[in-house]
Amino acid sequence: MRIEFSHIGKQLSTRVSGASVRKKVIQCIEKNEKVIFDFSEVEIVSNSFADECFAKLMLDFDLPRVKAHTTFENASPFIKAVIANSFKERLQALHTR
Repeated sequence: MRIEFSHIGKQLSTRVSGASVRKKVIQCIEKNEKVIFDFSEVEIVSNSFADECFAKLMLDFDLPRVKAHTTFENASPFIKAVIANSFKERLQALHTR
């Protein structure tokens, strides 16, 4: 499945929209499908959206499985940094429980 975030907007900022996408991604990973996240025309991704959409996948799957089933395309260096930071913070939170 390819998720073209430009259909959601140029600025991805809410937990609600992140959670909506994550639900679709969970279904794909459970079916052993690959998910391509396409950030063409997206300018900004908030920390909240990145955590809800991507990092919270680790509540359902381990990091190697998330990595094996997802690919990020056309993300700016800023967007990549926000997403990477959300994974880092979520991993730290999971390890301190």
